[in-house]
Formats: sequence, C-alpha cells, structure tokens
Amino acid sequence: MSKHNFPPGPEGEGKLGCLPEMRANPMEFLEQVALEYGGIARVNMGDYYSYLVSEPKLIKEVLVDHYDKYKKNTRYKQVRMVIGEGMLLSEGDIWKHQRSHAQPKFTAKSLDKQTDWITSLAANFLDTWKTNAYEDNPVELEYQFNLLTQLLAGVWVMGEGFKPRAQTVFNIYNQIRINWPEMTDLRSTLLQPKNLKKEINFRKALANLNKCVYSLLHEYPDIYEKDTGFLKHLLPEDLTDKAAIRKYIKSNKRSLRDQLLTLFVTAFETTATSLCWTMYVIDKYPEVKQRIYDEVKQVIGSQTPTAETLNKLDYTEKVIKESLRLYSSVHSFSRVALEDHEIGGYRVPKDMTVIISSYVTHRLPEYWDNPHTFDPSRFDKQRTVGRSRFAYIPFAAGHRNCIGSYMALMQSKLVVALIAQRYNLTLCSGHKVEKHAATTMRPKYGMKMDVRPLTV
Repeated sequence: MSKHNFPPGPEGEGKLGCLPEMRANPMEFLEQVALEYGGIARVNMGDYYSYLVSEPKLIKEVLVDHYDKYKKNTRYKQVRMVIGEGMLLSEGDIWKHQRSHAQPKFTAKSLDKQTDWITSLAANFLDTWKTNAYEDNPVELEYQFNLLTQLLAGVWVMGEGFKPRAQTVFNIYNQIRINWPEMTDLRSTLLQPKNLKKEINFRKALANLNKCVYSLLHEYPDIYEKDTGFLKHLLPEDLTDKAAIRKYIKSNKRSLRDQLLTLFVTAFETTATSLCWTMYVIDKYPEVKQRIYDEVKQVIGSQTPTAETLNKLDYTEKVIKESLRLYSSVHSFSRVALEDHEIGGYRVPKDMTVIISSYVTHRLPEYWDNPHTFDPSRFDKQRTVGRSRFAYIPFAAGHRNCIGSYMALMQSKLVVALIAQRYNLTLCSGHKVEKHAATTMRPKYGMKMDVRPLTV
C-alpha cells in the first residue's frame, strides 16, 4: 500500500476548503462529489480531510469486510449528552451485550405481537384530526407525527409509565431540537451570544429530560408486574420483589437511562420524518395515492389493521421504501478508522473520518434508473434481483445496522393505512417543501397539509 495513495477529490478554496459548500447543502454537495470523483473521494474540510464512500461494494468493505477497523462517529458531542452510552454509541463488548440482549425484542415475530396496542394508540391519536377535517384547519404533519411516534416509542420502550409524561417529554425534546447546534466551522465558538444562549437552553432541556426519565425509573417498581415495555426486559429476570427491583434500578439508573433514551430517540425521530416524506409523495402523485387507498380498502376495509393485514400491503410497502430511498431520514453516517488500512486500493489513514451517505448512494445512476424519479416499482421482485443490498441503505448496513428497521416499516404502514381509512391529505397551497440536513433529513419548513374526511 502506497504511503501517499489517496483517492481523488475536491480541495475547495482557501483555508476552509470545501467546508462552506458542506455547510450550505451537505447532501447535494456530496452527491456532486460522488458524480465527479467516483465511489471513493477525499474531501478537504479545511483543517482535515474526510473520505466520502458511495460505491456499494466499497460501503461493504467499510461496514462488513473491515468493520473491526472502524468505530462509530458522532458529529456533535450533544448526541452523546442526550443518549449516552446506549446501543447507538457504545463500542466493543458493551455494545455486543446490549445488541444481543435487545435483538429478540426486535424480531418480526416479537413486534407483530405488539400490533394491537400500537394500532389502538395510533388510531385514537389520528381520530383527534376529525375536528381539523370538519373545520377546514390544516395539520402540521411534522409536529403531529413527532407527537404520535414519541407516544408509540415511549410506551414501547418505557412502558405504561410514559403515557402521563408523553406531552411533557415532547415539550422537553422540542426544546432540545430547537437549541441543537448548527454545523459550524472551527472558528465558531460558544462565546458568540447566539450559540451561548442555545447551549444554555440545550443543557436546561437535557436536565429536565433526565429528571423525567429518572422519576419514571423511581416509580417503576410499583408497576413492574403489569408492565410490558422494553424496560422490563432490561431488568434481571430473577428480580421479583419491589425492594430488589428498586435497589437494582438505583444502582444502574444511568445505564438504564442511556439505553432507554437511545431506543426512544432513534425509534421516534426517524419514523416521524419518514412519515412526513411518505405522505408528501403520496399526495404528490395522484395515481400512487389511488392505488394505496384501493389496496387498503381491499385488504383491510373498515376493519382494524392487524399484523397479518399490514403484511399484505405490498404496494404501500413499496411506496414507503421508495420514499425512504429519496428521503432517507438518516441522510448520512460516518465511521472513524482505528488503524491504517485500504479501501478500494486507496490508503485510509488512522483517525480518518469516512462518510457514507445514503442520499448519495440512493441516487447513483449505475444502480438506479432515472434516480431522481419517484418509482415504487423499483421494489418489484423482478427489479431487485441482482441489485447490491448496499445500494439501498436507509437503515445503514452491516453488523451495526438499525435494529428497529422492521418496527419502522411496520409503524409506517400502519399509520398510512389508518390515514387512508379516514382522511384525504393534500399539501396546503403555496406551502414550500425543501429538504434540510439536520440530525434527520427533515422538511425545512414543516409539512402543512389540509385534511378532509374521506368520502366513501
């Protein structure tokens, strides 16, 4: 391996290199880098370089073939402050234990058993839109879907004790999101009044979130026997009396807090965002909307959706998958090299950050015909034959892929089906829709839609 065998890539201009372009629009900038320089490129970020890896076979090298030569990377220290050492950020044996312990609860068989209560909560929530429907008041889908998915994720992760705290947690987490730091260059500091104020508000909101979770943990021994949330799965099975449970929680409250918030945050935020984009494309393409409504009517009718009927919504699932291709909630993620090695014949130095962008890979013309066109038939069985599984990575890939991918798809199909049974949603006239690269690829101006009762 040559000492200086680096891949080609843009240098940018001045001391900041390509950082201004990366800050302005990271998704489109990285797409142009891939189209111009190929499946692996070195990008000058001013004081350092990063590699963009977009070619599926090279993504496999990073995430599968050489996974042990990388560690997870987070863009901001705030990520670790919020979710701590849960499954998303932990490494080594700690991560292996957390993942293997949690895995049985994320299988299709296990999650299908949760469908009844999830459906009940989701249906009751969506029924609250009736007032909007009959009074011609639009709904802000991003706000509403965050409320809904937080409720579902909170009850599934933390149990019944989350329900009375749902609105409080929503308000707190909204403050965390509002005060989340923007991508900055190295010259930006907390001494700037705007950044300092956001940092103070962020820490206040985080303290309130911790207080809320710890109070839930404190009360948990009183409802342990009747509870079915994931929290129960985190406690040793041989604990049976309240005193022993209380002692265990007290001794492990920080670890429990980290694991709960990791599952909670990763479960709701990406699903809420993807639901916004799914409803956007359903409305944008009338023929798609009609096929979905026809499929829901034929498969489910006016009955309550079940795991069995949700699994029969083939076309609806293809629409959601194609929406995830164009509007992946997690538009990019990264790894940091633990040692010098090689990708695609190019040198990867130790501590190099390797960026993998689903946004970019999902638009490679070598793998996707007319990649910017919305086309659910891409996921017909005959068209997926021979396609690299690393060409479609909305839930990442490899041994650290998203453990909740089945849950996300199941909940998305459920919400789409429940809406199709009740309402017709159309984007408000004049409402601007633009992709924004935050922690998720969210609609920059929200997603405001008119809601009308469904005429049968």
